[in-house]
Amino acid sequence: MSSAFIKTPLLEQAFACARNLSGETSPRFFLKYEFLQPSGSFKSRGIGNLISKKAETIKLGGTKTPHVFASSGGNAGLAAATTCKKLSIPCSVVVPQTTNSRMVERIKNLGADVLIHGRHWKDADTHLRERVMKNLDISRFQAIYAHPFDHELIWEGHSTIVDEILDTLKQQHVSIDKVKGLVCSIGGGGLYNGIMEGLKKHSLEWSIPVIGVETVGCQVLNHSLSKGKQLEFDNVYSIATSIGTNSISKKTFENAVQFGLRSVVLTDAEVIETCLKFADDTNIIPEPACGAALHLAYNPQILHRALKKQLSSEDVIIVIGCGGSASSYSDLLLHSNASRVVKSIS
Repeated sequence: MSSAFIKTPLLEQAFACARNLSGETSPRFFLKYEFLQPSGSFKSRGIGNLISKKAETIKLGGTKTPHVFASSGGNAGLAAATTCKKLSIPCSVVVPQTTNSRMVERIKNLGADVLIHGRHWKDADTHLRERVMKNLDISRFQAIYAHPFDHELIWEGHSTIVDEILDTLKQQHVSIDKVKGLVCSIGGGGLYNGIMEGLKKHSLEWSIPVIGVETVGCQVLNHSLSKGKQLEFDNVYSIATSIGTNSISKKTFENAVQFGLRSVVLTDAEVIETCLKFADDTNIIPEPACGAALHLAYNPQILHRALKKQLSSEDVIIVIGCGGSASSYSDLLLHSNASRVVKSIS
């Protein structure tokens, strides 16, 4: 295991949803606590894996110092900065204007240079590659480009989530046959691709369906699946800025089509409500991107519809608590209040 990330707990959790209004039973939920990664999110796995392996290769050459360049909505940049601080190598991060000031300061406090550019992640990424990286002194440094979600080493790092889940279930004597689904939030698709790599490694890609959750305004994968081709959005809008990308990777679309991803789209208001519930229940403050996956644990009827089957109290659902460091409790309250105002006006 890379020193850039840690093994996180998989804990059975009783969400406040034992029965909904229709009297439907709830399955057993096991939550993967990626909140506990060094950077506060699952991004430490993939970004950490990519940077660590590429930096090691460069250092073995012995002539140049690695310099990491990352584009990010926030958490990927924080993971890059966290890994670079550990490895004592320079890091430059470009984030879009939607990234909040708290996240920018956290990245800066780790010693990284941070630039703010563009409306969304793709604008930031283009600026990084076409402007920032070209100013590197290549006589002294060798660039490592850390894409936030589209690289095999990133998926390799994320795939370790599945290894750990299976190990923990075995230790707790939970049969893999009881696992009826795995829920994750989807932005550009790096986490989802990693999960599929992990499932394939253990020959489970056809037996454990994945439910991918997006929010209105950045539901690029859902829209692509409905149209039968990979699409991009001109603009993105959602409170869940960490999954607010206007594009997905080619591999994400291919995986979703091949393995029958169950796609769910939620409103910002639904996600914020769940984030506040989870924070009150656990004293862990999830950001909206993470709340998207958590929402299905509080609302199992959505799972029943997505999987097209009634789940029993014996069935197991794995939820990836992907983490993230973009929100405070006061942020969530402000978003919640704003949603109520909009709803009352409409």
